Amino acid sequence: MSTAIVMPKAGLTMVEGTIAQWKVSEGAFVKKGDVLMEYENEKNTIDCEALGDGYVHILAGEGETVPVGEVIGMLAESEEELAALAGGASAAAPAEETEKGCARECPDCVHTANAASPVPASSTPVMADGHVRASGLAKKLAKEAGVRLADIAASGGPDGTRIIARDVRSYLEQAKAKPAETASAGVTDEITKTPWTGVRKTIARNMYNSLQTMAQCTASCEVDVTDLLILRQKLVEQQEYLGCKITVNDLLCKAVAKLLVNHPLVNATFDGETLYSHKHVQLSVAVATENGLMVPVVKHADTLSLVELSRTIKDLGIRAKEKKLRAEEQGCGTFTVSNVGMFPIDFSTPIINPPEVAIMGFGRTTKKPLYVDGQFVPRDTMTAYLTFDHRVVDGLEVGRIFRELQTLLEHPELILA
Repeated sequence: MSTAIVMPKAGLTMVEGTIAQWKVSEGAFVKKGDVLMEYENEKNTIDCEALGDGYVHILAGEGETVPVGEVIGMLAESEEELAALAGGASAAAPAEETEKGCARECPDCVHTANAASPVPASSTPVMADGHVRASGLAKKLAKEAGVRLADIAASGGPDGTRIIARDVRSYLEQAKAKPAETASAGVTDEITKTPWTGVRKTIARNMYNSLQTMAQCTASCEVDVTDLLILRQKLVEQQEYLGCKITVNDLLCKAVAKLLVNHPLVNATFDGETLYSHKHVQLSVAVATENGLMVPVVKHADTLSLVELSRTIKDLGIRAKEKKLRAEEQGCGTFTVSNVGMFPIDFSTPIINPPEVAIMGFGRTTKKPLYVDGQFVPRDTMTAYLTFDHRVVDGLEVGRIFRELQTLLEHPELILA
C-alpha cells in the first residue's frame, strides 16, 4: 500500500513551503531516513526525510509552493504499484511529457474544439483553424509571461507538435538574452522576472501582516558610545585570552539582554488578547543573508556571559547564512535586535517580528562635537531606535528603556557587572 509524502510543518507559524530541490528522481527506491527533497519555509531550507521504504512518485515539482500537509508525492511498496500511481507510464519518463492539457484531461484545452481531427503532420503547433496545441501548464506560463504561444517552438507530444512547459521556459530564457528595443534610439532595456517564493515570500507576508495588525511606533535616542568603543578595543587586544573577538554588536546585545530583565513589558509576546511576559530573554538577532533576513534566537541570552553570547551569535550567524539552522533556533523569540552599523545608516524604523512587541535597532557610529565639562570635544555617537507596539507599550516605558540603555552604553563597565 502506498503512503503519502506531505509538505512538513517546521515551526508554529509555517503555513506553506516551497520545494527547493528533489534529492531523488522519479521511481527511485529509498529507505526510511533518506533525504527526499529540500524545502524552504519562512526562515530556512530544510531536508524532508522518508518516513518509510518505497519507490518515489513525485506529484509537486521544484519551485512549487505547497500548503503544509498537502501531498507532494507518494511512496509505493512495489514497482507495480508505482506504475499504477504513474498511470502506467514509465517511471523514468520526463515529467514534462505527463503534463495535463489533452482533450481527455482538460475540457478547455485549445484542441478540444476539433478533438476528432488528426494531429497535423507538420512540426508547427498552429493548426489549420488557427488554434495552438499546448498543455494547460504551458498556456498558464505563457499567459503569465505575456508571450504568444504561436511564437514558441514545440517539442512535446508524440510528433513534437505540442507546446509544453519546457518549451515556454526555454523561450523565456532565450528572450532574456535579447534586450528589448526601446523607443529611444540606441537604448535597450533588459527585464528580469523573479518569482517571489520561499523565504522571501514569507518574509514579505509576515512584514505586511505585522504592520496591519499592530499599532507600531518608533522612538530614538542618540548615545555617546566613546567609552564603549574604548572598552571594545581593550577586549579585542585580549582576544587570545578570551578565545574570541568581541564585536560592538556583542556588547550591544549584552546591554539589551541586561536591560530587558528590568522591563518585562517589552520582553514579551502578545497574541492580541493576552500578554505573555518572559522571565528570561530569548534574543532574536537579525542576520542578513542572500536569501533574505534570518532571525535566529539566542536562548536565555540574559544568563550568558559576554564571551558565551559572542560565540553563540557568531555560530548562529554562520549557520543562518549556510541554511543550517535547526527549527528550534528560529522561533519563540521575545525581543529582536537589528544592527545596521556596518552601513551608512543612522536611523531606521524596523518592523516588529510578531508575536514580539518590540524591536531595537542601532545605526552607525559617527564622530560629533559634544559639550562635555564646559567645552566641546569630539565624541563617538550612535543612534538607538525602538519600534514598539503601542497597544502594549506606552511612552513612559519607552523613556525608561532609553534612560537605562543610555546609562549602560555610556558607562559600559556596567554591561559586564
